[in-house]
Amino acid sequence: MSVNTESVAAAERFDYWAHEVSRIFGALESRPGGADRSAFHARAVGDSLGPLRFAEIDAAPQTVRRVEPAPARDDGGHGGHYKVAVQIAGACLVEQDGVRGALGPGDIALCDTTRPYSFTYDRGFRTVLMLLPRALLPVRPELMRTITGRRLGADGGVAAVVGPFVRSLSRQSAACSEAAVTSLTDGAVSLVTALAWERLAARERPVPQNAMFARIRAYIEARLAHPDLTPDAIAAAHGVSRRYLFKLFAAEGLTVAGWIRCRRPVSYTH
Repeated sequence: MSVNTESVAAAERFDYWAHEVSRIFGALESRPGGADRSAFHARAVGDSLGPLRFAEIDAAPQTVRRVEPAPARDDGGHGGHYKVAVQIAGACLVEQDGVRGALGPGDIALCDTTRPYSFTYDRGFRTVLMLLPRALLPVRPELMRTITGRRLGADGGVAAVVGPFVRSLSRQSAACSEAAVTSLTDGAVSLVTALAWERLAARERPVPQNAMFARIRAYIEARLAHPDLTPDAIAAAHGVSRRYLFKLFAAEGLTVAGWIRCRRPVSYTH
């Protein structure tokens, strides 16, 4: 994907940009940041890596809104994507569900494309966007909702790792070999998952370490290489029902299969 207003007549640049952005990303409404549309300029390049989509944008001030949310499928609401926005230069005000976050260089924001959101840039900016299918993230959407639309500062913690990784992956995605796609996708999902849990813990509470849950997690960690590591086997080993096992993980916004997939190294799964 490549969009550049440089070759378009000055008076038509913003309309061309708005049309292309909506065509590529779907149902986006754009508004210029100034009255003089002839001064507008923008450039976007992007690619895909497996199920991930990337775009690096360098543009003049504007506001971008998703006015028609991407539909969530009827399988528990796991359709759509999470948009991971990494601010590279300039500033941005992101908003979703009435929550606002002011981003500066290096900061990150997460948005859920199944609900309306907006990004407002009051001056020239650069940003990298990654679209990650919601179904890949082993965190319940209702928990994710408590951290979307907020500034996730990159001054420490997992965000300090996620930003550079997403930016590098965006630039190198076209050059990645087919054999590396699954590993890199798993890495991206694992990092965003770690970021989500870090921020959820900071906002609400740490993941409880009750004795049973701790023992089960330790059991899984010690047997990640075993192909027969299934919910039934885990429940039987701890003398609990499959239903109780699922309830333990659901209380933390997790699924058993999602936790195993997140923790299992690529060499064990592929």
